[in-house]
Amino acid sequence: MNRTTSKILIVDDNTFYLSVLKAILRNIEVEVFMATSGNEALTLINQNDFALAILDIEMPEMDGFELAKHIQDLKNRDVVPIIFLTAYFSDEIQMFKGYDNGAIDYLTKPINKTVFISKVKIFLELDLQKRKMIANKESLQKSKADLELKQKELELQNIQLQKAQSETDESRKKFTKLYDFAPTGYFTICRSGSIHDINLKGARFFGGEPSNLINRNFKEFISSEMLSDLDEFLFQVFETDTQSGIEIRLRQMDEKTTFIYLEGALIDDKQKCLLSMVDITDQKTAQIALKESEDLYHSLLKTSPDGIIIISLDGIIKEASNIAIDLFAKNSDDNIEGNHFSEFIPKASRRSLAKIFKATVHEGMAQNLEIKLSRIDKSEFTGEISSSQIKGNNGELKAFMAVIRDISERKLIEKQLRHSERMSGIGELATGMAHEINQPLNTISLIIDNIVVSLENKTITEIYLKTKINKVFDNISRIKKIIDHVRTFARDQEDFAQTTFEINNSINNCISMISEQMHHQDIFLSFIPDREIPAIKGNPYRFEQVILNLLVNAKDAIDEKKKKVGKKFRQRIDLFTRIIDHAIYIEITDNGIGMKPEDVDKVLLPFYTTKPPGSGTGLGLSISYGIIKELGGDIGIQSKLQSGTTIQIKIPIH
Repeated sequence: MNRTTSKILIVDDNTFYLSVLKAILRNIEVEVFMATSGNEALTLINQNDFALAILDIEMPEMDGFELAKHIQDLKNRDVVPIIFLTAYFSDEIQMFKGYDNGAIDYLTKPINKTVFISKVKIFLELDLQKRKMIANKESLQKSKADLELKQKELELQNIQLQKAQSETDESRKKFTKLYDFAPTGYFTICRSGSIHDINLKGARFFGGEPSNLINRNFKEFISSEMLSDLDEFLFQVFETDTQSGIEIRLRQMDEKTTFIYLEGALIDDKQKCLLSMVDITDQKTAQIALKESEDLYHSLLKTSPDGIIIISLDGIIKEASNIAIDLFAKNSDDNIEGNHFSEFIPKASRRSLAKIFKATVHEGMAQNLEIKLSRIDKSEFTGEISSSQIKGNNGELKAFMAVIRDISERKLIEKQLRHSERMSGIGELATGMAHEINQPLNTISLIIDNIVVSLENKTITEIYLKTKINKVFDNISRIKKIIDHVRTFARDQEDFAQTTFEINNSINNCISMISEQMHHQDIFLSFIPDREIPAIKGNPYRFEQVILNLLVNAKDAIDEKKKKVGKKFRQRIDLFTRIIDHAIYIEITDNGIGMKPEDVDKVLLPFYTTKPPGSGTGLGLSISYGIIKELGGDIGIQSKLQSGTTIQIKIPIH
């Protein structure tokens, strides 16, 4: 590249875009300098003479307008033509600011390659002419002795100047053409609002041709309710020389409406105002749709059939549905919005709240967790909470949403169903209870007969009598224990507080109520306990209800198989407990009728039963599942038709 080659400076903080622009100019004889910041650009300008500077408007630390101002303020330097680059369509409305700082033109990213090269060539040609003139001037200064040569050179210089002027005029025509066909609407008005000139894009905003709009008053096309805002805007532009913008609704010549963003700046000795227009109809439509969406959201929130509250990250209730307000402020005119959510959590429920919060933060949501809640009047109710995160556009956590239901009535119904199922189970055990009680009664009867015979034969001794009487009392105690346990089991189990109990003991209690019935029906019941099983905390009678229900189901399955196979087989129920991986396992296996695969997946559902009509409520297993869940455990079922069923209970050791 020879030393007379023109230089161009391109400034953009995006290095990739710098490379793209340089690649576009690769076939043009020009030396391209690139800078990624305003300070780097000023250093290059102090060291070089540039034919053209292409500046990105949006840059950190020093934007394009500030850089242009610094360039124009440089002393003892030739004026550098400046073209601004803007990445956003809305930046073009600030071009008047750029003109004040020395801008010649604007280019919008992404660059049109043909337009970009054409504009660069114009300025390179001007720079070439400028350099030739400078070179001629230097040559004239060096040839002062030769007046004739100097005169010829002066004439040549004059010709070149005229040519340059001609080319400059041509460039101005091109710039005028670019203005007319600019993608942004431009027009000028006087103080009264009369339109002086307007480009094609601007005319399209009004829905007409430029010739039909000249001398018409701009205010004719503005909605009446916005005229006061427009007058205030024009006052700021004309009287205070303030560059400002305003959103207005424009009524076109065909009565169609469009939203535009209007910006203005003074020109022609402050007697006229140059205005630029950008179509923001899509943005305004989106804003209106967003507003309607927000209104719908608030309407749905307020009228939701569930209690919904929005909680800030610091625990403050920001919004609440009408149902939520009614839940917590029942029979009160108070509003719960603005209160801290912890005010509605009884002390005994703080641990449950911490569990819900932890699940929501770490897993994104928590579903159907039961918790005691309190109202403003301090009365309590049982609630069910489902919570989830509310995130912003960038994925950051903004708030929490909680859906709350009052399940007090449901809990009462569940309690009644459990009691009904328990009483149904006791009814089924009535025959077994008779066997359990008959055995010690028969023993007592035999003992008394022996005592009577001994008395008749006069062979009775004091030691013999005491031994027999002690056996009578032992059997009476056994009967009393069975009856007391059945009475306790039949009571409302809600009366019993959570306590620590031994699983093996509870299972033995259940076996004591059913073992004789099993024996009477030739069913071998085996229980192998793990003696290392620790005590757990819960309601022992609810747990016994589960075991009793599973044993009765196993017995019924064996009875059903006896009816179908029509032949004898060794009937057995095996029950054992053990510890595996910090969990207690209880397994009950029978060799009864078994279940179909499709039934295994449904038997834990309420009111689903595989028993014949009238033989079961369909609630036993579902209630048992709920009781085990209260202990933090789970129930698994494996079954094969005609082979039997295994039910496994898993309870974690805390």
